[in-house]
Formats: sequence, structure tokens, C-alpha cells
Amino acid sequence: MVYFGAVLRRTPERTFEERRNALEEANRVRFARADAKRDLKSGALHIYDLLMDPSEELKGAKVEEMLLAVRGMGRVKVTRIMREAGVSRAKTLVGLTHGQRDRLLKALGCGEDG
Repeated sequence: MVYFGAVLRRTPERTFEERRNALEEANRVRFARADAKRDLKSGALHIYDLLMDPSEELKGAKVEEMLLAVRGMGRVKVTRIMREAGVSRAKTLVGLTHGQRDRLLKALGCGEDG
């Protein structure tokens, strides 16, 4: 077999306890994101608050995914707003620069009063 410089790596061996803990953490994050989307849809959570101070579980969530959960925000509107703000579709909440976050809030029509 020829490998052209690629190194084949095996996934690290994990104990049952490590796998279980990783699964519990993944589920906790998934449930927190689902709750946040539900709260955004119902209006119980405002997008301003989420963008300004995401919880630890939500920091890795995609900005686009969260915007799509806001009532009245569809794919076309979200794409336009993100383009206006100069935010990539792959950007996560924690990955937003201050400038991107400020431009996004402006494009959404959000002020500090929500």
C-alpha cells in the first residue's frame, strides 16, 4: 500500500466512563440549543441577549442557526442580514468579533434596549 505522506491515525481509545461523559455533555449542549431555539421562536429570549452573552452551551452554536430560529426570520432574510454584517455562514456565537456582532445587531435593528 502507498500512503503518499498521509499518516493514518486511530481514534483514541476511551473508557466506557469517558464515552458516557462525552455523550452526556453532547446531549446537554443539544438540549440547551433546542431550548434556546424554542425560546427565540416564542420571544422568551431576545436575539440581542443571545448575541451579547451566550451561555457556555450556546457558544459553539452557528449564528445562522440561531437567527433562523427567530420568529419572522427565514433563510432569505437571514442570508441578507449576515451578508450585510459581514458574517460567514460558518461563524459561531463565540467566534463573532465585536465589529461583526455590532454590525449584526445593527442589521437586525437591535439596540441595547432589545
